[in-house]
Amino acid sequence: MSYTPSSNDLIAISPMLILCGVALLSLVVQFLVPKEEDSKPLWVLSVLGILGAMYALYHTTSSPGYGKFFGSQISISPLTVWLSGIYLIAGLITLLIAPPFLSQHKTLFPEFFPLLLFCLSGMMFLTSGYDFIVIFVGLEILSLCLYIMIGMARTSVSSLESAMKYFLLGTFSSGFMLLGIAFLYGGSGTTNLDSALRGLFLKGYESNFSKLGFGLFLVGVSFKAALVPFHSWTPDVYEGAQTPITGFMASAGKASALGLFIVLFNHIPLGEMGNSWQYLMGVIALVSMTWGNIVALKQENLKRMLAYSSISHAGYIVAGITCGAGLEALYYLFSYSLLNLAAFAIISYLEQGKHEVTVNGIAHLSGEHPLTALSLSIIFLSFAGFPPLIGFWTKLFLLQKIAESDLLFNRILLFGAVANSCVAFYYYMKITIQSYMKQETGSVAGVRDLPAMPTLGFLVFLLSLFFTVGWLFFQPGALI
Repeated sequence: MSYTPSSNDLIAISPMLILCGVALLSLVVQFLVPKEEDSKPLWVLSVLGILGAMYALYHTTSSPGYGKFFGSQISISPLTVWLSGIYLIAGLITLLIAPPFLSQHKTLFPEFFPLLLFCLSGMMFLTSGYDFIVIFVGLEILSLCLYIMIGMARTSVSSLESAMKYFLLGTFSSGFMLLGIAFLYGGSGTTNLDSALRGLFLKGYESNFSKLGFGLFLVGVSFKAALVPFHSWTPDVYEGAQTPITGFMASAGKASALGLFIVLFNHIPLGEMGNSWQYLMGVIALVSMTWGNIVALKQENLKRMLAYSSISHAGYIVAGITCGAGLEALYYLFSYSLLNLAAFAIISYLEQGKHEVTVNGIAHLSGEHPLTALSLSIIFLSFAGFPPLIGFWTKLFLLQKIAESDLLFNRILLFGAVANSCVAFYYYMKITIQSYMKQETGSVAGVRDLPAMPTLGFLVFLLSLFFTVGWLFFQPGALI
């Protein structure tokens, strides 16, 4: 049986088509520009491509509107539109931040720009897919692009090592997901999202196929979200990858995996069987937030600290998702993605391609670079949930949603999240203490020849302003 896409079908995926089209065009353009100007036309083309995708994404909300397309293979909803918006914003900010720092490492290859665009299109297919095959294809597109981007520093052993670790473990997780899809199909006779998950609640052996399949699929998604015990790749990859790439992976990449969790749990019917999946993922979330925070306490390298921090934040978000906090989890994802982008942008600036930014290295940063120290403190205090910064409100809204239920399990998750927030406050606060309360100057803070970067400074200023007062006009109710 053949299927001919309608105009509405094509308009529904127009943001992805624009990104893929511009990515293919940039592959041609790189051979037509002078060698010394390789990056400039590609950068302009990529920025225009993302802006065009943003406009097309906004246009899809009215024409063709929300609904199912391509024979229920693609779903356009307020949730998928907001998730796609997070990826595009993260991609645009990465394009504004990354090129100067990649140039310092001599790794600003022309391929970076199409890889970034293809990666964004994969993320959009991942969370807009209404069929497990489409979801898997989107996951593989973004994963393959990330594998290459992480290993772009071909002369760096740590970069190549981190790319290899991520690739090997990522292929194993993809195998789990593909086998899970096969079992879901065996239990329901379809790979359509709603129909395949409905097999979880059937009686008889068919339901066992679906349960096994969904469990295997969740293993793969948990790997991408860096949940315990599928987290071992995270600190090494975060540290080994070039810092702007790490920032993109920690924001858009993390948001896509956790966004898929929101989509999946939105399609699990409530009831006794649905609660069993809530308990399973709730326990994983509780262990993730606890393990991530405990190990982060011992980290000196800021990138490794943020890696373990990302494990704990994934635990907070998944705990909220399992308790029905859809809007609140989406709000958390949006704010957390921007915080990661800002944090890794400042770390890139302090590194300057030469230094490893450590907690002791930023001692007395406020004395040498006061504006940088202020921005870094705002970001890390927001990570910690210090009021009235946006991190406080994201956790408050999420925990309020968890607290609405009288279930004992939800209360345990609530207590675990609050206790872990107190633990996390200690290592986040160390950044401000080192920056403002140390007399001796650290190795990174003592570098006086940091170049002026107006674009980066203005961008970090806008983000810091949003983290400080953004909650006044941007709250979960404004999302959907």
